[in-house]
Amino acid sequence: MWKVWAVSFDSENVTKYLNESFERALSLLDAESRQRINRFYHKEDAFRLIARLLPRVLLEELNIPYPSATFQITDAGKPYVTLESHQPLGFNLTHDNGLIAMVYSTGEDLFLDAPAYRLGVDVMRLRLPHRQSLPEFIEIFSEQLTPLEQRMLQPSPQVEDSEVIRRFYLIWTLKEAYTKALGLGLGFDFRRVEYDVIRDIVRIDGQVPHGWEFVRFQLDVAEGSSAHQYVGVACRFVGDKVHKGGECIVETRTVGEWLQVFDAAEFVSRAIQELPSTVS
Repeated sequence: MWKVWAVSFDSENVTKYLNESFERALSLLDAESRQRINRFYHKEDAFRLIARLLPRVLLEELNIPYPSATFQITDAGKPYVTLESHQPLGFNLTHDNGLIAMVYSTGEDLFLDAPAYRLGVDVMRLRLPHRQSLPEFIEIFSEQLTPLEQRMLQPSPQVEDSEVIRRFYLIWTLKEAYTKALGLGLGFDFRRVEYDVIRDIVRIDGQVPHGWEFVRFQLDVAEGSSAHQYVGVACRFVGDKVHKGGECIVETRTVGEWLQVFDAAEFVSRAIQELPSTVS
């Protein structure tokens, strides 16, 4: 089983809510996390708090006692959890602007690179930086794009700029999700990962990868009086365990059982109601 949880973040509402409930929410975290998030001043602090609550709420959802879980990070900085006397559990987190996402997987599908496992997710808001043309924006990333990807991102009368921007962020989030799944730090050559976003074909070093599953998704997120679109990609390595012959799967999914979206203030409220405090 694997799923994605996304938390939509309206900074004004969350700031107001957390100003009233921050200390109670902080008490739900382990001592190290509490030390890292001492006081609430900035939007990034709210992201950090919610990102640390997500796996904690997940444990509660899966009926796994929190004391049986040990959270750590790999040498490359990838977080993971080890559990006492429970099935394997892998997760990965990401955020951009008004959205936080977590992919998780449990059970026998997880078997490679324990305990962090090959599982990754990335999300990004569809936007063009202020005072920058689309060709200028794409050019910045050209050294990390394959020739095929660059051709698919060329503006033309037949392809609207909004579609080019969507294609770019799908390509980029897939590259990010894949490298996060591998648990790699900085320095990985993104040109080794190619995503034919039109035909939904992924290639690694020129070959379709065996045993990988990629799911792309799109979300509309309200931020104050505005609404923004986000795209994301979640991926995992399952070998021959899920798809016959280890076929590489690339598909699109929408909000539903696999992709669940929560409002940030409501999510923190749920955590306060459901989770016991770790402060004695």
